[in-house]
Amino acid sequence: MSSGAERAVLYLLAGMTGLRRKELLNIRWADINLSADNAFVRVPAKLAKNSQQAEQPVPSATVAILHALKAQARPNEGDRLFACLSQHVNTAELLREDLARAKIKTTDRDGNVICFHSLRNSYISFLANSQTPAKVVQKLARHSDPRLTFNTYARTFDEAEQKAVTFLPNFGVLSCPPAWTK
Repeated sequence: MSSGAERAVLYLLAGMTGLRRKELLNIRWADINLSADNAFVRVPAKLAKNSQQAEQPVPSATVAILHALKAQARPNEGDRLFACLSQHVNTAELLREDLARAKIKTTDRDGNVICFHSLRNSYISFLANSQTPAKVVQKLARHSDPRLTFNTYARTFDEAEQKAVTFLPNFGVLSCPPAWTK
């Protein structure tokens, strides 16, 4: 049985790396590099959906939490990161129960049901709305086709369109012709 804290780390790592359920539930401590300047989670080819090994970068705040988890758990390198969870656990149900316990709605503002895979959608959406080049977002999503990344996964944030136009050139100081201001 897992604790709320362990499940929180599972959700955090899913949302901060875009890793899929199968990948997260099967990665081992040996697959995790927690060095400050180049932290990543290695996804072995046998676990990856596209059957290609990948190294997903991990943000520094998440690295700190993984360091704390490792210190608390004192695992062997061959141990699964989430050994407290069965590799066959229903993560959708687990998340639904945790959302209900926290009194958080289980649908988003568009009426979509929030499930474990929603964490991957959020990861890709945050990247897509962060001025990250499209090719980098696609690579981090580990998609071979950008249409999948941007038509299926990435959502546009409300403020993104207004922010986008702030990057347009102003062509120097523009002013209205005097006749328009009368």
